[in-house]
Amino acid sequence: MVVAAVYFVVAVGAAVLSGRNLDRHLQGPRLRAIWAGGRTAEARCTAVRTEEAQDAEGGFVLHSHPTLEFRTGDGRTVSFEERQSRPTPAEGDFVTVHYSAANPQDATTRAPSFGIRHARTVITAAGCFFALVSAVVIAVVA
Repeated sequence: MVVAAVYFVVAVGAAVLSGRNLDRHLQGPRLRAIWAGGRTAEARCTAVRTEEAQDAEGGFVLHSHPTLEFRTGDGRTVSFEERQSRPTPAEGDFVTVHYSAANPQDATTRAPSFGIRHARTVITAAGCFFALVSAVVIAVVA
């Protein structure tokens, strides 16, 4: 029973850390702050920068980073390079960007999604559920 309790505590801690790390990797805090502002604008793609990278298997992958320009609600013109645009707009295309009034240069074309908004909670809950089931099995078998 003690082994099951120790396992449960360690596994829940691992689930919490995994959820937090995934959230940071997916840029959850940054994106949630942008989406919370609720501001959108039409942006024009002024350029597309392409870089070549190597994937885990040694192959080469091209990453495109569009530079987008838009006007905020108070009339400021903001230009920024999108970090993760899918699909990548071509030069001259218009796309919708989400931004916060406090930090408009940190805008994104990524629309609010359930996965990004709740990744931390879902991963943590799934890990805690697995920890509970495993601890019960360990307690019954031991």
